[in-house]
Amino acid sequence: MSPEQHVLEGTDANFDQLVLENSHKGLVVVDFWAPWAGPSLRQREMLIDLAGQMGGRFLLVSVDTDREKALAAREQVKSLPLFKLYRGGVVVETVRGVQPAADYRAIIENHLSAMTDKVRLAAAEAWNGGERDRALQMLAEAAVNDPDNLNLPAMMAKLLMREERYEDASELLNALPQPARDSAGIASLIAHLDFILAAAEVADRAVLEQRLQADGEDHAGRFALAAHDLLSDDYQAALLGLMTILRAQRDWQNGKARRGLLAIFDVLGGEHPLVQQYRGELFRLIH
Repeated sequence: MSPEQHVLEGTDANFDQLVLENSHKGLVVVDFWAPWAGPSLRQREMLIDLAGQMGGRFLLVSVDTDREKALAAREQVKSLPLFKLYRGGVVVETVRGVQPAADYRAIIENHLSAMTDKVRLAAAEAWNGGERDRALQMLAEAAVNDPDNLNLPAMMAKLLMREERYEDASELLNALPQPARDSAGIASLIAHLDFILAAAEVADRAVLEQRLQADGEDHAGRFALAAHDLLSDDYQAALLGLMTILRAQRDWQNGKARRGLLAIFDVLGGEHPLVQQYRGELFRLIH
């Protein structure tokens, strides 16, 4: 998809619908330019490239002020280049003069982050007020508009976990792209859910021990037993079980045992003797 496909042309006829109405759903950036204004052409190119790089996290509307003189006058465009950011039907920032490429991204990212913080606060208030479905819907809609912000799915998963909807939380997080699943915060949540679901699947510890006596390669049973060990605060037994799985099959269930190890490392802290011991074993195994 070319960067230009993320850009819409603004006119006096469509401005209210295209910009003001859409700004109630997400951030809208309006780029005012003219063919004769060289700096505005450079700004236009950088904003179009940024819209492509950020993959729809904001809506970019391009206004040719030569063609749309009435609109430019209405929006008080007195010099070029100029761009405005709209949110909630109003201008939240006006930037005059061509900027370094990095500054364009920083300005837009700051507004996206502020919007996300407001959504998370509103969702927390809705949740605490008993509107749990509404809270989850608010976070889901915000995640669509800001897919790179992993705080949104993380918060959704934590709220689902508070309701003991562990399978729903696990499905939500495992549907994220691989780089997101590998990030520290999300990977830790997935590992925590893996342990909860594994322990719940086989609640009787004696059954797990019998399974492993009958089949030492029962990795699912060993993982579930490690989950029980973890819930009993027997970290050494849990780490030993996970390391046993890794020695036998490093990529078992897309790295579930490794994620579990790393999650326990986070809980215990880097200076804990068990972490130092098993981190060294994990390093030797991988390398």
